Amino acid sequence: MSRKVLVVLSCVLLLTFALSSSASAKKVSLNFWNGFTGPDGRFMQKLVDQFNADHPDIQVKMNVIPWGDYYNKIVTAVPAGKAPDIGIMHLDRITEFASRGVLHPLDVEMLRQGLRSDDFVETVWKAGLWEGKRYGAPLDIHPLTMYWNRQIFKEAGFDPDDPPENRAEFMDYAKKTTIDKDGEGKNDQWGTMWSVGWPNFFCWWVVFFGNDGKLFSEDNSKCLANSPEGVEALQFLVDNIYVDKISPPNVQIDADIDAFKRGELAMEFNGIWMLTAYMEQPGLDFFAGPVPQLGMVKKAAWAGSHNFVIPRQRKPDPDKIRAAGEFINWITSHSLEWAKAGQLPARLSVLNSPEFQALEYHASIAKMASYVVFPPLFPKYGEAIGPIWDAINLALLGKKTAEEALNEAVDRSNKILAAP
Repeated sequence: MSRKVLVVLSCVLLLTFALSSSASAKKVSLNFWNGFTGPDGRFMQKLVDQFNADHPDIQVKMNVIPWGDYYNKIVTAVPAGKAPDIGIMHLDRITEFASRGVLHPLDVEMLRQGLRSDDFVETVWKAGLWEGKRYGAPLDIHPLTMYWNRQIFKEAGFDPDDPPENRAEFMDYAKKTTIDKDGEGKNDQWGTMWSVGWPNFFCWWVVFFGNDGKLFSEDNSKCLANSPEGVEALQFLVDNIYVDKISPPNVQIDADIDAFKRGELAMEFNGIWMLTAYMEQPGLDFFAGPVPQLGMVKKAAWAGSHNFVIPRQRKPDPDKIRAAGEFINWITSHSLEWAKAGQLPARLSVLNSPEFQALEYHASIAKMASYVVFPPLFPKYGEAIGPIWDAINLALLGKKTAEEALNEAVDRSNKILAAP
């Protein structure tokens, strides 16, 4: 065989190999659903755009659906063969959807990506399991947070950088910052505000678990919210309104937010997700940090979490599942940008990084990461806590005593838990 023929054959073989390699390097498109309709949406879109730029072989399209519609759309999309390739779920919804066969287990993909428990805050990593399998990969932690007006603290004689840390200090601060500033016979500045509705369940939770309460029995078959710990926690909130008078009655949802923005509220309790809005409020001199120990036994704080999930498909595509795993790994390891949307990173490498610690508000809030309490996760959790929300509202409105409201709530919750 001539040298010329050998050269031609070599070129043909090289071309064939290049074409086959190109064909095997399959480009993957992922449809990513979430409910980030607020300012957080632009932070996530920025991350998605960066991921796409860094991964020409994987392109992610983000679709934002309001949370009010999101979960119903997931349920209908899976059997219809129109489910997204990757999605976000709140931690307390994962077991509900996993039990209905809506989610694909993530164990293999987490192993493939080298992700394990010591990469994440331990409590939130454990919370993504159901019946021994992993269905959620944690993106963040969003705890209830205390925001305080530094100017009001100074005017009351308090150090604006030394917030209350326990119940006694909280009451002292709240009483001394609840005043009638214009002398017209009614308070126009309040120490705090407990709203009728969102997020009062989380506020009760802080006191309840701080009392060392247990929300459900070990097997999740009985609701225990009307225990002495639960009644004391609710009575504390009620007394703040009608006895201590550090909160006005009948506070409507978001009225506390508006009052805090106007500079009429000393201490406001809401999720870390409100941080960006307060930072963007002109002239608001505030800071943020852990909730005080309002319970009688220990520090506790309610927290939720956004988790990545992979919905089930009629015909699972291994390439898309692998690509989704790579997307999860990349986003969680680059979640500093997501933290700026008002979240704590679940990935320890980000949470402990100098860059995150330089975010003074976020780093202050992160001090309570070790004692946040996530919901007890089981399929009926969301339905079973509904009566407790109602009980808190009735008690704060003065329509039921704390004990009456919680007794009725527990009776209703136990019926839900006992139903097949």
